[in-house]
Amino acid sequence: MKIVKMLLPILSGILLFPVIVISLLIIYWDFRKPPHYSYDPALQFDSYIITTSDDPLKQHNSNTDLIYYDGYFYCIHAQTKWHLYDDNGYLLIRRSADGKTWQDVAKLTIAGKDVRDPKFAVIKKNLFVYFLVNDTFDPLPHTTYWSVSQDGVNWSIPKELTAITVYHRTQKGVQNVTHGGWNLWRPKTQDNKTWYVIASGKKNLLLPAGQPEQSEISTITVLLSSTDGFAWKEVSEVYTVYENGEPELEFLPDGSIIATLRCESLGTGGYEFGNPTGNTIIAIASKPYTKWCYAHSFITRLDGSTLFSINGRIFAAGRNHLGPRFDLGNHVAKKRTAIYEVLPDRLIHLFDLPSNGDTAYTGVVVKDGLVYVSYYTCPVEKDYPWIIGICFKTKTDVRMATFTTKGLLKVADTKRQLLLQ
Repeated sequence: MKIVKMLLPILSGILLFPVIVISLLIIYWDFRKPPHYSYDPALQFDSYIITTSDDPLKQHNSNTDLIYYDGYFYCIHAQTKWHLYDDNGYLLIRRSADGKTWQDVAKLTIAGKDVRDPKFAVIKKNLFVYFLVNDTFDPLPHTTYWSVSQDGVNWSIPKELTAITVYHRTQKGVQNVTHGGWNLWRPKTQDNKTWYVIASGKKNLLLPAGQPEQSEISTITVLLSSTDGFAWKEVSEVYTVYENGEPELEFLPDGSIIATLRCESLGTGGYEFGNPTGNTIIAIASKPYTKWCYAHSFITRLDGSTLFSINGRIFAAGRNHLGPRFDLGNHVAKKRTAIYEVLPDRLIHLFDLPSNGDTAYTGVVVKDGLVYVSYYTCPVEKDYPWIIGICFKTKTDVRMATFTTKGLLKVADTKRQLLLQ
């Protein structure tokens, strides 16, 4: 009994220590001053909330996308209790004539499923939404669903996207396989005839250099094409060396495709405290998009990105891990949503949007000389690390940032000049 009495305080201290430390850190982070933001006056920068909620069951507003369709801005985002698994959540579609005053028009949900990462596309004059479903506590989306509307208000019942044909290469030859299980990001077109999207998933690969054949490998990315939005066919394998995802593409003036891919690791370990080789893969392919070349940018891992073009130059809105290191993906580090210029061999950080904690997953519309960027963030009056926004302070808002295209080009020119000095 004496030994038990002696051990009880020690065991209690061991158990209480992490609780006390976490509690003190939360108090510190709650009182830490928010970041200060300043912007070039040429940007005419503005940022404001378009969705917020204090209801514990729908206080987490996340995973946005934005499009302009038939006279309205449309914004879609997930509305859940937190970032993690929530099969009672839904996708909320809102619209606005001016980008400031919004009304709810539809909710999309799958019974018993966690839904997230919605992406708009206008295909054959119809407004499509593609989104992912997840069945695990720590989200791991595993297939795509779709819904379509002819007016932006009335939407079809969501269905799984199963008409995806990819090539499985084995020692016995090439076999076309049509099935679901691929995560589509954001479809785009240059000619309004053929739409392209990069999708992440798994398939059989014939590995090079005499490596043993594997029936299933880590997540890879493939380029798909479609003429109707319903049936998709593989054009090429984009990146298969290291696991990657959240792939976003844009067209260069010569018709080439440039893409950014989230890459958590170049084969090295690390998760909670980041990864020493986390990076953004920049991939480029000329028509017919069958051969890709690559570069790696180590200044951030561009999570939840949107690529857009202005005067033939490519920009991105995505997550800033406040790199270039410490290490990218660190759960206790600060995060921002930021604007980058995307070059064939690098990303150039231009400026951050008001944001912190759990943030990014953007949508972009360029219209009438303005760039509109939807994104989500923990309340901007705070400066939480990512893990706090995920697990403890789960309220997030959907915000809109606006700035001029001329101002963006000016800031980008200034940043380029500084790099050349």
